[in-house]
Amino acid sequence: MKIDGASAGTTPKIVQVVPGKHALTFSKEGFNSGTFPLEITADDVSGGSISYELGTSVHDTVELRDGSVLSGDVQSVSGTEVVVRVGGVVQRFTRNQVKRILLIEREPPTE
Repeated sequence: MKIDGASAGTTPKIVQVVPGKHALTFSKEGFNSGTFPLEITADDVSGGSISYELGTSVHDTVELRDGSVLSGDVQSVSGTEVVVRVGGVVQRFTRNQVKRILLIEREPPTE
């Protein structure tokens, strides 16, 4: 978690925030990060909590027939092969090894 860009540790965590406008940033590997705007006035009562749910996974999911699940980026799918990049390493699977593929929505590449 970050408060106004400065690291504040790992959640769940109790932190003190001075009055003013703040940006709380939450992140976790494999998920889209998010920012929560927070404004505290001098009249606000001490205490309170914030609950924030991170966005969906930033990777595609490939479930194999042997029960293993891969989280990575599907590079290509053909009638005979599925190519997935997992942690920077390209892995190839035959069609019969793959049970299910879940693709996440992505922004089209900008040129």
